Amino acid sequence: MATFLAFLALALLAGACFFIYHRSQAGAEATDEKDLHRYMVANRELRLQRIDHALWDTAMHIAHGDEGVARARYIQLRVQQMKQEAASDSVE
Repeated sequence: MATFLAFLALALLAGACFFIYHRSQAGAEATDEKDLHRYMVANRELRLQRIDHALWDTAMHIAHGDEGVARARYIQLRVQQMKQEAASDSVE
């Protein structure tokens, strides 16, 4: 019985490791080579306070008023917005 439990625990540990590894690789594949530039642009806009106010309001709502969290969410949202703009420009 103890051998079975040890095997079960080992199998669960291996499964968890595989799941974590697979999730990290999926995130790495979802980015493209221009993402770093987009993150830099979004951060610069935020630092210089040249922000999209509607996007900032969305980020503040998501962050429940926490400005630090809202800054991170704003950058993520802005990068998504830039990706969508690039995709729509490439289609036309």
